[in-house]
Amino acid sequence: VTYFLWRIVYHWQTFTTVQMVLYVLSLGVSLFFYSVLEGSAESRYDASGALVASGDDLNAEGLTAYMFDIIYITWATHLLTAFISNKGWYLYLVIPAYAAYKIFPMAMSYFGSKEPQTEKAETDGKSKRQAKMEKRQNKGQVKYKR
Repeated sequence: VTYFLWRIVYHWQTFTTVQMVLYVLSLGVSLFFYSVLEGSAESRYDASGALVASGDDLNAEGLTAYMFDIIYITWATHLLTAFISNKGWYLYLVIPAYAAYKIFPMAMSYFGSKEPQTEKAETDGKSKRQAKMEKRQNKGQVKYKR
């Protein structure tokens, strides 16, 4: 609401349809994550009033923390674009950049070639039999040939 009032009343010249669409989309994302978090933290009771589920911990790591981060970045983006500059929308690019940063190593380990690793394991690692034979040779035992 503050965003619309500030942009429409004081900065009408720079308030475009693109700005409105970006605001509505980012607000929708923020409200969606807020409703998901609110629903997951809510306690559930059965018909008799007994506690069925106490709700999820909102201080948990993982998706819960990421949802909070997206909400905070959305708020910061709205404040930047309302009071400072339209270039504040570039802050929203932090979200896909961070997602790529987290997903890229997992994807590379999944899709990466496993051949160099197995070759290295074959050259570095020795079987128990090979290690035993080398140990005997280093021990100085004499082998007789017939």
